[in-house]
Amino acid sequence: MKLGRGLLIALLSARALVVAEQPISDALPAPLKVVEIKVKSPEKDFPIRNVWVMTPNVPAKQVAQLPVVYMLHGWPGSPSGLIAGVQTPLALAFANGTSPFIAVFPDGNATTHADSEWADSYDGQAMIETWLTKDVIPAVETGNIRSNKNRAIVGFSMGGYGAAIIGLHHPELFGQVVTLAGYFVIDDLTDAFDSGKDTDAKHTYQTPATFLKVAKKIHWFLGESTQDYTALIRGQAKAWGSKLKSVKASYKLSYADGGHSYVFVANEVPIFTKWFTWGPVTPAAS
Repeated sequence: MKLGRGLLIALLSARALVVAEQPISDALPAPLKVVEIKVKSPEKDFPIRNVWVMTPNVPAKQVAQLPVVYMLHGWPGSPSGLIAGVQTPLALAFANGTSPFIAVFPDGNATTHADSEWADSYDGQAMIETWLTKDVIPAVETGNIRSNKNRAIVGFSMGGYGAAIIGLHHPELFGQVVTLAGYFVIDDLTDAFDSGKDTDAKHTYQTPATFLKVAKKIHWFLGESTQDYTALIRGQAKAWGSKLKSVKASYKLSYADGGHSYVFVANEVPIFTKWFTWGPVTPAAS
């Protein structure tokens, strides 16, 4: 099931990248600045992982006070693909008055368990959730660690699952979760959670419904394409929305064109960026 989703992503993302990499018109804002940093990871697959940080066109002294949004790619996928898909829509959104924020694109790929699910694998070969929450956040937010009111997590496809489960594990870190073509069930194709039953401790920990009572601590944006016919994805946003409603959690359902691709993600950018609600600005440490 997931392999079919992966092939679909590969095909449609190629189309999305062509769109995103076309020359930008003089009428459009300049692309946002992107820099790469390297952050140590407590794992065996990648002891040092790459992170890309995208900064809006604001005065330098304001950057350290901006909210921060962590954006998780799908599988197969990469930060570069997601960056290409959202860079221009984000620049346009900010130019049109949307409150600016820093966008962070960590690399969630793995070797031993290629389908990482943005998780700590059962055998410690990948420790991506720990790396993101314990290492990436301090590295990016040095000098002004944000509160959960000024930090959000966004994910596409596998990244949508990753954003959901990491947000549920860490509501003290992320006050807002955006899932775009995400899913809320176990779909562990390469045994990152081991080959045990769905009821064992690791699978239970990785199941979003386990933490449903925690969900009301978070504001949810659930995006799904009207043209996404992937069996794993179709209907997931509505189904999770129903679960959120049962615990009186705050959520918004959003449907956009584009299939299972970065075209869809780009179409959702102006919607979820306006949906974000940020807390009071915290001055950076001097």
